Amino acid sequence: MQWTVQVAHSDHRFPCSSNETILEAAQRAGLEIPYSCRKGVCITCQGKVSAGSIESSGTVRSAEKDGTFDALFCASRPRSDVTIAPRRVSRPLGMGQPREVTARVFRKQLVAPGVTQLHLRFPIGQRVAFKAGQYMDVLLPGGERRSYSMANSPAEADGVQMHVRMHPGGAFSDAVLAGLQPGDALRLKMPYGEVEPDGRDPRPLLLLATGTGFAPVASILEEAVRRRWARPLILYRGGRQPDDLYLPEFPARWARRLRDFRYVPVLSQPDPSWTGRTGRVPAAAATDYPVMSGLQVYASGSPAMVASARESFTKLHGLPEADFFADAFIPSTQAGAEAA
Repeated sequence: MQWTVQVAHSDHRFPCSSNETILEAAQRAGLEIPYSCRKGVCITCQGKVSAGSIESSGTVRSAEKDGTFDALFCASRPRSDVTIAPRRVSRPLGMGQPREVTARVFRKQLVAPGVTQLHLRFPIGQRVAFKAGQYMDVLLPGGERRSYSMANSPAEADGVQMHVRMHPGGAFSDAVLAGLQPGDALRLKMPYGEVEPDGRDPRPLLLLATGTGFAPVASILEEAVRRRWARPLILYRGGRQPDDLYLPEFPARWARRLRDFRYVPVLSQPDPSWTGRTGRVPAAAATDYPVMSGLQVYASGSPAMVASARESFTKLHGLPEADFFADAFIPSTQAGAEAA
């Protein structure tokens, strides 16, 4: 069955079958709705449904007095013609739709216990444009795919870097990664995601990262260095032990090369020799910035961290919902994608 999705207060409308999500149909129609995880966890794609009915595998808030309700468009399928009101909708120029590309392993390096940095190169003369903070799918035999953020600057469009955490039984991190050698080929589809911090915005950008959520943050900060961003940039990075804060030379380099950069490492289970901040990343950031109305926030890491930060910052510290951006990395046991 095919239905029509109307975007409120606009001329945008597009067909959507009952077995595809509203987000998928919007993208097929050439429209960009903000999204990140595509798994119903990060709530980046949340918007309002003002008419019609849907079936959703994600969180749907109760209807308001006027009959509208909030839904996650990446997890919602129409059951009638519907009218939606996304936080933002646009017709992107120049970036194009995600496409498949074959890349070859250039370098593989263990950067922390259980974390591998993988450098991939595209064929000579081939480049794939992407934006800082976006991600790609690794296409696996049998039709499975795993999502990983690009960790390098978009200026390095002749290849990509990714940070892969080992997951026992993981379709990529366990079954494929261990056997990869330089020169081996991987099929990718990219780019995905619509999180793009703006270097021209004068407001401070507060970045939160846990685990391999450091990858898209690294891409953003490498781009900030390349484009000489002047806006204040603050990175709170969390882990259990010091080994979790892999590639420590990166923040040190950003501190030297960015005009206004502050780095705050936070450990939740430090040994007695640790003299830095302790606890959880959202709590540490909220302690230092109790009023967040003048900030933008980008959080990348576990769904629990992202959800905690969003709840705390928007409800207790004055951060507007529109200024919270997120990339939630979902374990394979949760949503068919390995943490990236």
